Amino acid sequence: MSLWLDPSTHYTPPPERLEAVEVVRGSVIYGPNNNFGAINFRNFQPFGPDETVISGEGGAVSLDGPSLDDAGSAAKWHVHTRKTSGNWGTVVSYTGANAQGAWDSERLRYNDFYAALGWKGVKSDATVSAVYFRQRDNYDEANLEFEEEEEDGDEEGGDLAEDEELEEEEETSFRSDTVEEAFFKEIGHCKTCYNPGSSYNTYNADVLLLQGVYNYYFNADTTLNYRIYGQHHRRDRYQNFEGANPAAAEGDFTALFLDDEVVIPEGVMLGRLRTYNFVGTALQTEFANRPLAFGLTQDIQAGVRYEHHNFSNANFFGRQGQILEDGDEKGAYVFDVDTQADAWSFFLQTSIPVTPALSIVPGARLDHYRISRDIRVGSEEEGEGEELEECEIGGREFFDGEECAVFEVDRDPLSEAFTETHVLPGIGFSWGLLGKHTVPTGKSLELPKTTYHTTMYGGYNRGLTMNVLRESNVRFPPPSELGDNYQVGIRSTGIKGVTLDVAGFYKLIENFQVKGSSTDAAGNNVYTNLDQVEIPGVEMYARLDTRPFIGGNLNPFLEGTFTYNDGTITEGADADGTSLVGNLIPEVSREVAYLTAGIESVKGWNASVSWVYRGGFFTDEQNTPYGGDFSGENGFVPSVWLLNARANYTVPQNLMPNADLVFFVSGENLADKLYITDREDGVKPGLGRTLMAGARLKW
Repeated sequence: MSLWLDPSTHYTPPPERLEAVEVVRGSVIYGPNNNFGAINFRNFQPFGPDETVISGEGGAVSLDGPSLDDAGSAAKWHVHTRKTSGNWGTVVSYTGANAQGAWDSERLRYNDFYAALGWKGVKSDATVSAVYFRQRDNYDEANLEFEEEEEDGDEEGGDLAEDEELEEEEETSFRSDTVEEAFFKEIGHCKTCYNPGSSYNTYNADVLLLQGVYNYYFNADTTLNYRIYGQHHRRDRYQNFEGANPAAAEGDFTALFLDDEVVIPEGVMLGRLRTYNFVGTALQTEFANRPLAFGLTQDIQAGVRYEHHNFSNANFFGRQGQILEDGDEKGAYVFDVDTQADAWSFFLQTSIPVTPALSIVPGARLDHYRISRDIRVGSEEEGEGEELEECEIGGREFFDGEECAVFEVDRDPLSEAFTETHVLPGIGFSWGLLGKHTVPTGKSLELPKTTYHTTMYGGYNRGLTMNVLRESNVRFPPPSELGDNYQVGIRSTGIKGVTLDVAGFYKLIENFQVKGSSTDAAGNNVYTNLDQVEIPGVEMYARLDTRPFIGGNLNPFLEGTFTYNDGTITEGADADGTSLVGNLIPEVSREVAYLTAGIESVKGWNASVSWVYRGGFFTDEQNTPYGGDFSGENGFVPSVWLLNARANYTVPQNLMPNADLVFFVSGENLADKLYITDREDGVKPGLGRTLMAGARLKW
């Protein structure tokens, strides 16, 4: 939610209110965080056909045990209306959802409001828009993991009785010898079976987005676009600490600070408060059909943007037995950091039609930014410190000798800053190879448009990905993640009934950022940078429509996508100095496939079934094998095939001449396969079988 400070995505607009989703690769217009391209969500604009749409759907998500509430139900609803009157236009949208999550303790809820008001004149237009998104989930990031095994010799002269008691407790917790076995044979989707305190964990987010856009058209070839925008995003989490149940706590102790350590009693909750604010302004111009040389013309785009970002990040512990809820802010703060960014971006790009078949688009982008931070309290964020069965430190007993956790904190204030500048060139091309076709535009002053059924495309761009600056112990300034990204592909509709798109890509990225397996003194995963990674691969899309061959009212079809990447580490070593060269990049599947068979009818119905394949991947740069980490946090995530299906029916126009009514049904993971989707703070299950049905009415 902050391009320059924390490039993570925690808000995606509902698709029901989007006009289009643009996937762009190799553009110098969008940045930073463009090593793998950019996705541009285009909201409904106030100018368009008048319409009102109402839709709703409901269903269920399969679980092995009871859910937190509503017995695994899922529902989503939406309404929007767009009206124009003279030079004015408006659009108002609302979308809501309440659904079961992957764990039985998870309940996901949101309400999304969007509104835009537009005015259109002869040579200019303006639009103001606002988004308010409210999310209130029962959710946390902790998943299934075992306590780390004690290495031989870690303790001298330990109490044998206490060791036997600890072993007995762990044996009664799980019958299985490994996390993976416990997940598949004992736990499934039931987090409350081993962590009943997780039912109190919540995620609370509010997002407010405001934007004003003004366009001025000097003539048909010269335009100016000005935007001013801002965001406020609060997302606060509250979760039980170390898996203990705060409701079962018998005491009323609070965390204690001892010099450079904090001592945490058992049965407390952790509050994590994060707020992202930013304001920005951007100016972009386009000069089309400008002379270049040798009779060539060019379309020039240029732009400048300034943004100011502020990220407040704090962690605190409540009292023993206290159930932290949305809005709670009192407690023992063990982490408190403010980070700011001021960033200027400039880009220049020109599109040159060298021939009717060949266009090239060279350009460059410049990003200049200053990032500063003020650390009031520093620690290993969300630290799961050393656990003590009896809280005795330096000969002193705390919390009546109950269990506790200890980790280091630094309460000496620190301010620091750095400035960087990057020039990021790029070039793209499109070359029509076969099937030239000229289509009139319908406008007397415009030349006919030339298209080709087979086109080659590709390009190169230098990309920049900003580092995640959440932890106080992250390298500061961090190394810049810079990538050289190449792509070349062919798309074609030249074969009757067949659509093809095949692209090869190659990426060489320096200081590639991962949430690795290296841990701090408190046992936390921290973000690290691999010196260099190499990612060659290929993406393929194909569709076969049979109606051009068989005729009639039905179109049986086959459709598929396949992505293969061989992302490997080419330079780098872990914290112990062991070479990582040749290891696979963590958290990336080598193969992903989506295969669909279906049938469409001109009478308004269609149905299809899909097989989805997600290849296996490692979760750490050491490439720990499956079952190779006793805790379960690191290791291989096995591949999985999932079966999905959907169908819909549109009521004929002769029955509803003034409206469109569509009924639909869908199912995901129809075989209800239990599988590991990731290892993020432990083993995380994928979503169980999900069945939904609903209707959409438009008039």
